[in-house]
Amino acid sequence: MTNYLIPFYIQNAGIDTPVLRYLWDDTDIFSKFQYNPESLLEKVESVSLRGKAVLAIGIYEWIIWRYNKVSDDPMPFQILEAAWWSSVNNKYSHYIELPSADYLGPARRPLFAAAHWMVPIIYPFPEISNDWLFPRHIALLSQLAMHVLPETKLFEHWLDIVANRLAKFHPAPEDDPFEDLFNDHEEERRGPLVAREALDPSFDYHPDQAPELLDNFLSNVWPISSSHITTANPFLRSPEELKESGIEHPYRVLPPESPEWWK
Repeated sequence: MTNYLIPFYIQNAGIDTPVLRYLWDDTDIFSKFQYNPESLLEKVESVSLRGKAVLAIGIYEWIIWRYNKVSDDPMPFQILEAAWWSSVNNKYSHYIELPSADYLGPARRPLFAAAHWMVPIIYPFPEISNDWLFPRHIALLSQLAMHVLPETKLFEHWLDIVANRLAKFHPAPEDDPFEDLFNDHEEERRGPLVAREALDPSFDYHPDQAPELLDNFLSNVWPISSSHITTANPFLRSPEELKESGIEHPYRVLPPESPEWWK
């Protein structure tokens, strides 16, 4: 594991009870969902793709903390790590294959479902429009959270605040995909960076803080070690791979003092 900590506003919500009281069927999970995400999707319709990705990460954090006392599987946190780095640049993540047969039952299957819905947000498929994909997976993640959380009032309150904040601070930039037919400016089209603090209702967040906040958060989570990056999380690329792909300062958001700090 890394130094990654689930946000205190989630830890303090008391949702990680080991008692599972919801109905669950591995072969038919959708019929049990009752939450209607339409109003949520309306609020975030105008949000940038990067903002939508960060909202999905935030919902995912609630889901995996719900199973804190019944699961010690590192995979959900590895997906979370890859998600935060991919919110900075999609090149950080390897394509992710998850063994569905290893995730069965009322605790492990929801964790698999949440991770499975995060994968296309972390590693988008070129043949699928993100404008369609991201809202769909935000809807699925929010429905799953509403189904498995033992108490949903705090989650719903958080979701409302964050959706409004992202709509205010991170609107989608004007985009004409025909001007970028070869995806040379994919990162710019996703919109400006969105910091983790955008998800914290108690934090006085401003978008211009995002690069510094992300750099501080991510550099404290990931130790300065190439071996850690390549072995502890199989979903992340090594600094050497990232340099070859054109990322000048791997595993930093802001330029470090030493350009080869990871060695």
